[in-house]
Amino acid sequence: MKLAILGSSPIALLAALRFHFHGASLTLFAGTDAPIAWNASEDAFTDHLGKRTLIEAGVALKKSGSWEEWKENYQKPLLNFLRQHQIVKDYDVVSVTKRFLGPAEEIDGKTRFTDLFRVIHEMNPHEFIEQQKITNPELYQRLSEEFMGSLQSSLEMYEDFDVVVDCRYPVETKTMAVNGRALGEKRINPEKVIYGLAALKLLPQENDREIALVGSGALSAEVLTHLENWMKDPRMNVFIISTEAEPFKNFLEVATPEVRTKIESILDVMEKDLAQEIEKFEIKLRDWQEMDDFIRVKYPRPTEPVPRLNFFSGHNVSAVDELIDRKRLFMTLEHPDFRTGKKHPMNNLLDLKTVGVDRIFVAIDPVKKNVTPSLRILERGFFDIIPAFPNVLGAWETDLENLKGIENEIFTLFSPTDSH
Repeated sequence: MKLAILGSSPIALLAALRFHFHGASLTLFAGTDAPIAWNASEDAFTDHLGKRTLIEAGVALKKSGSWEEWKENYQKPLLNFLRQHQIVKDYDVVSVTKRFLGPAEEIDGKTRFTDLFRVIHEMNPHEFIEQQKITNPELYQRLSEEFMGSLQSSLEMYEDFDVVVDCRYPVETKTMAVNGRALGEKRINPEKVIYGLAALKLLPQENDREIALVGSGALSAEVLTHLENWMKDPRMNVFIISTEAEPFKNFLEVATPEVRTKIESILDVMEKDLAQEIEKFEIKLRDWQEMDDFIRVKYPRPTEPVPRLNFFSGHNVSAVDELIDRKRLFMTLEHPDFRTGKKHPMNNLLDLKTVGVDRIFVAIDPVKKNVTPSLRILERGFFDIIPAFPNVLGAWETDLENLKGIENEIFTLFSPTDSH
């Protein structure tokens, strides 16, 4: 059995370890799809097999209280172990297809499993050239300067496998509209709209005063925690746009206790700040109203405070536009009749409204890079684990259960009683 395991998630690492000890010939494509700077509880996403392997390899076990520490203390030494026995490629997978078959094709007298899976992946061209220097020196000598110059961008290669286990994180959010696409979205400066997991890496820039956060699931909650310090500045405003009636309510029911406490704290602080501003406004307004008429006309009416954290619940992003000076974005939001918006319901009075911001973070829960158009939904030999986000309660246990089920299915594919 020639096996491909895709992903740099914890469950991809464990799958590679398990199948290595099962005696499989495998290639692990440990690309860059894993979340960056994700909150992780201490010693999360480790397994007794991984710990035992490290101990037997003479590596000292260290506690990991963050995603970066997990990668350094646990993932890195285990990848080094696997490199000694199996093939580990630090490349991103571009696509997974059948080698020859289209999704609708059948083979007379045989199953589709007869045809191999083709995994196309990116590769650093300089690494390819260096490999030729070692493995094929005659070819290396014949490489022309013109050819060398053509290899400045990433190179695509492919390899064929009997079985593919896709353990990549969902990384792709293509649009800020849950119904498919927002009008004008593709014309916007890509530096102004941050999609998917990239929102975990990039904080608002120095001149950003107002930002929009689209979504209220696991990814959006994680982005919100990374915005916590930025939001403490009283000049900063955040608009949260969600199709949910009560944003973050469903997520908080399944969030880990640490993340739940942090999100509730952020929301509570912002609500308390608003309450204090309203209290000050009411005092100023009362003092202004008590002035004699001839004095009051000399002073403007106190300005009612605007929430720095503003929810548009039950809303869709239907369009986005950019000023000619490219300094501001304007989002068109719609609130349909069939949807309720319980959070900040005063924003539901108009069906259509426009919000101006400096930057947009699109944190609708992402999907994997699409392979389904080239494969069947239930393609024999292709197994898909969608790793649970680390801030969800029981995420690791869920991943382990999914891997166990896949192991059992793969063993049946290569049992003596089975035939292609």
